[in-house]
Amino acid sequence: MRTLGMYTRSAKAAAAVVCLALSGCGVNEVDIPDLFGPSERAESLVITASPDVLVADGRSFSLVQAIFRDRNGQPIRGRAILFKIADESGNEISLGTLSSDAGKGNTNTDNNGVAQVIYTSPPRTDATANQSVLIMGRPVGTDFNAETYRYVRIELRSAEPRLFPQVPGNVLPFCNFLWETPNSPGGVLRAPVFVQLNTTSNDQDGTIIRYEWFFSDLTNGGVEYAPDTGHVFQRAGSWVVTHIVTDDDGGQAACATTFTVI
Repeated sequence: MRTLGMYTRSAKAAAAVVCLALSGCGVNEVDIPDLFGPSERAESLVITASPDVLVADGRSFSLVQAIFRDRNGQPIRGRAILFKIADESGNEISLGTLSSDAGKGNTNTDNNGVAQVIYTSPPRTDATANQSVLIMGRPVGTDFNAETYRYVRIELRSAEPRLFPQVPGNVLPFCNFLWETPNSPGGVLRAPVFVQLNTTSNDQDGTIIRYEWFFSDLTNGGVEYAPDTGHVFQRAGSWVVTHIVTDDDGGQAACATTFTVI
């Protein structure tokens, strides 16, 4: 009994030493400090998107909502919510657009504690493969580092014609281009020669969203993406320039010209 009593006293003494080393520790009671910072509000933020699958055609959109509640589950009104578009790692990117009545990416919660923005998918030229983006949101407070982002994932499906056929009834675009050689008077093309290329293509029932130029003298499969471009033929030969345009419904048209360089 005496040995047990000595052990008990020793254990208590050891515990007292540990407690003295730890600030806020008591032998009989542990005091939990009051919450401080964002945690003291015990707020919850939930982000949703409807729909959460979009075609990357530059016009499909999703309604993104942030639902903001207090510790009792009651809506928090009039709080600014900051939205941003991010990749899978949470890094902000420019893939699609956000818009709201209050301005891009920023809006206030209504009487139901809901803030919402519209996410519009990127054009075909910006999303050529299936991928996803995160729409992230956080309440605007007094300390950027103390606020935690919540997010919802939206799947983007490529609108490339090989994956998504053109819209039925779509009128195909018209393809054409003009060319000139500013440094070749008389129209004789002597290598090396610069050729300026300007598209005159148009779409009767929509808009053209991709312009492509292919040059047969390039062995590496080079292609240019722009309405207008320039090209230098470095060596003699008969070279074909092919221009392809794609409209906002997936329709494509092509046109070409042969250049004889001596």
